[in-house]
Amino acid sequence: MATTRVAQRYAKALMELAKEEGAFDTVVEDVRTIAAAVEHSDDLRNLLRSPIIDERTKEKILREIFGGKIGTIADRFIVLLTLKGRSGDLPDIIDAFNRLLDRERNVVPATITTAVSLDPAQRRKLEERISSLSGHGIRATYVVDPSIIGGFHARFADRMIDASVRHQLERLRESFVEGSSV
Repeated sequence: MATTRVAQRYAKALMELAKEEGAFDTVVEDVRTIAAAVEHSDDLRNLLRSPIIDERTKEKILREIFGGKIGTIADRFIVLLTLKGRSGDLPDIIDAFNRLLDRERNVVPATITTAVSLDPAQRRKLEERISSLSGHGIRATYVVDPSIIGGFHARFADRMIDASVRHQLERLRESFVEGSSV
């Protein structure tokens, strides 16, 4: 999802306000709560984007949805977005906020592909290994691809680590081909 300049401005303003008010961790959790609700509800996404529903009605519905579940800063932020006619930008603002948060915490997104699904302990161990190699914390997204046979490959920042059995077999085949042509 492309992040617009408007989304970046709102996300930056929210982050700065959270820091100024000493509620940074609370706002981060509130943004996660809002993001989960938006991600899992088609009705909520449609409400946010709807040009037919007026801002006051949207505000009322959003307060009912999030009332008591998010703090004052996040609540006021959602109301402000809604009254300014920017509720449809909320998913982009959440994305921009998360990118700013990653930058702040020295975290890079990583896509880790494995041949089989990993349990939480295996994931944590693999993430720690990749984090030590990259010099950054990572926010991992996992993909299962049986064609890599075993091992894993990881993409993060501008790097790729390919520790898959398939890659090792390809390298072995190449060395045999080079050796036979001599």
